[in-house]
Amino acid sequence: MTSNSFISACRGAALFIALIFPQVAPAQVHAVPITDPPLLYELDGYSVLPPPGKSWFEMQRDKQQALFGKRIESPTHSFGATATSDVINEKFETREKFQEYVNKLRTAEFDPARFRVIEFDSKVDESHPAWCVRYRLKHTDRNAVLARNRTLTVEDFGITCLHPDRTNLIIDVGYSERGRIPELATELSATLRKEGEAFVRSLKLKLR
Repeated sequence: MTSNSFISACRGAALFIALIFPQVAPAQVHAVPITDPPLLYELDGYSVLPPPGKSWFEMQRDKQQALFGKRIESPTHSFGATATSDVINEKFETREKFQEYVNKLRTAEFDPARFRVIEFDSKVDESHPAWCVRYRLKHTDRNAVLARNRTLTVEDFGITCLHPDRTNLIIDVGYSERGRIPELATELSATLRKEGEAFVRSLKLKLR
């Protein structure tokens, strides 16, 4: 996976595979329902459990990543989760330098004609034996399919870690929700975010 595709994977967080990952061949995309109990996803340098809850399905899986979507009735409401990794060339002298790198990675304007950043915050996360940064990004999507020219709100949550043994391996596990926020009600769901948080907490780094 190239750095550009890693950025796209982090930003998109599997909102909709055909929109966020246009470079992925259709034959690679599938919809496999998540079984109960779910199987552990053993990936390169780390593992995750699929998000809990009903109506989740696997969209793509290889050694570096696993992409998940949730079936939702509203055409403007979508929720997805990704676990992805990439090999990078950058070196970081301190945890704070790594946080700066993550901040730039997450807020990169890869398609300013469509997306606009509204809010972003991050903090160092010490729950893993690695340099990790938790983040939250809120932005708008002005050109979503089926939105009928309505601007949607997108919020991304997740954690990005630098593997402690393989210091050129960066890992990101997160979830993303997109939906309408009209004046009287919102499509965004606290219940779904609990499922997303459980997915993020399932991250385990494989140490030598």
